[in-house]
Amino acid sequence: MGFAPEPEVVWQQLASNPSFARACGFLPKGGRDEYWQKHVPSLRKLEQFDQIMTEYGLWGRIKIAEVRRNIQTEVVKKENVVVGDTTHYHAFSGFETVEYTAPNGEEKKKSQSKPTKNCRCENRNDCPHPWELSDDGAGTIVKRKNKIIWGHKASVVGLPCQGVPLDAVAVADAATNDGETFYPHVKLLFETYPEIRPWFDTALYDSAADIQKLKERFQEDFGIQLKTSLNPRRRKTIVENLPKGMEKLTPFGNLTCINGIEMNYKGARFDSGSFIYQAPVDENGVFACADCENKAFCSPLSQKGRIVTIPFDMLPHIDHKDPPMAKRFKAMMTRRPAVERMIKRLKCDLSDDRLTKRSNGSFKAYLDKTMIAFHILLRQ
Repeated sequence: MGFAPEPEVVWQQLASNPSFARACGFLPKGGRDEYWQKHVPSLRKLEQFDQIMTEYGLWGRIKIAEVRRNIQTEVVKKENVVVGDTTHYHAFSGFETVEYTAPNGEEKKKSQSKPTKNCRCENRNDCPHPWELSDDGAGTIVKRKNKIIWGHKASVVGLPCQGVPLDAVAVADAATNDGETFYPHVKLLFETYPEIRPWFDTALYDSAADIQKLKERFQEDFGIQLKTSLNPRRRKTIVENLPKGMEKLTPFGNLTCINGIEMNYKGARFDSGSFIYQAPVDENGVFACADCENKAFCSPLSQKGRIVTIPFDMLPHIDHKDPPMAKRFKAMMTRRPAVERMIKRLKCDLSDDRLTKRSNGSFKAYLDKTMIAFHILLRQ
């Protein structure tokens, strides 16, 4: 129904909507079917029910059963690509900054939720009960420069062509880098649903996972090729030692000539170890070099437009066997934004991005309930 899956929301619907209460099975005993508010469980009873389901992991079991049912009945079709990403939910807690000493002896700072005790002792400072974080799992999430969010982080994986999320889990520490969440989540996915492991030969993620060791790990452990957006890691645009007539070469492999025209990537020569670029053509099939004022200087004898080769050594961070400039790579990466639409459906259409409970366990149950709703609706 688009509401957050929380007891207070359910109770409000039951108490104010007789049709909803009847549809949920809360009918009066006997032959009469008149609505009576006392037939609806109290808010406290719904909260107790939700607490029991959360503590014993029953929401998670139902989620697995619903997803597996859709896989077995082929409501979810087979695909060979899996995509992933993370998203944040605003935490229902405050935080404090603490200082600590790293293993290398360096003094650092970290944000954490305020400590508390799960007791009602009068003198809490001297009682034997241990101090606990009031909202474990919450942390500072850096979205971009000057935008930091205190919240919980969720990892989502799914099928891009159908736009179906296969799993959504809570990250143990919201401050964890996005590149460190994808591998354990895919591993958990295959352990939970081993029947879908043979489906995939490619995984897509954003630039946070552009790590060579991580890509090798995916290939060795799962037989999956991990493709990511390129992360140049502070590499600068090259403007020197370029072929004649070329102005700049960006860290992303985009080459521009002195007339401001971006060259088309055509392929690679492995015998000479170089990338090949050629001048683009217009809608009439005419090369851009034909009417260029710099043609006499740049390519006076060229009849098919300027062709330029760039050594692999000038772009050492780019995999020359699968460069991001290639059309096949770009075509594959057009599927990656599908995970954003999955997150939108889970986070906005079926729940709320602002939590009303604390702890990572409650957040995990929140995600499980959202996934249950999605896969039930998927069958309708």
